Amino acid sequence: MPLFPQDEIDAACHREAERDASLRATTAGELRSWFASQDDVAEADIQPATPDTVALRLADGVLITVTVSTDDGPPAPCGAEAAAHQALAGRIRGWLAGESGIGQAWSIPSTSAVGVELVDGTAFTVIVSSRM
Repeated sequence: MPLFPQDEIDAACHREAERDASLRATTAGELRSWFASQDDVAEADIQPATPDTVALRLADGVLITVTVSTDDGPPAPCGAEAAAHQALAGRIRGWLAGESGIGQAWSIPSTSAVGVELVDGTAFTVIVSSRM
């Protein structure tokens, strides 16, 4: 017999999934606002179907997505854009490191991702990639 009834386990999993979704959407909104204030970003937008992803059009026309993830294992960058993605991830890390509520923010080696831990211990990843 399990220690907790299945319906309690399911309810706890549902609450955690809702909390994670809220964290991703809130963080994406904050990132969108920050990107909108950057001189080299022409457009920063969040579509209702993907509330955890910021679609960017840089001033030079390059299309990029920045996704907030609570999953493990960001993808490694590939292609000609890898250096630009890593540079943008570095800028995001620098900005997040100076924000209140952020315990720490670090670049994840060999990726275009930033690991973030809030002061309350909540962790997530910000991933920079090409936009299709």
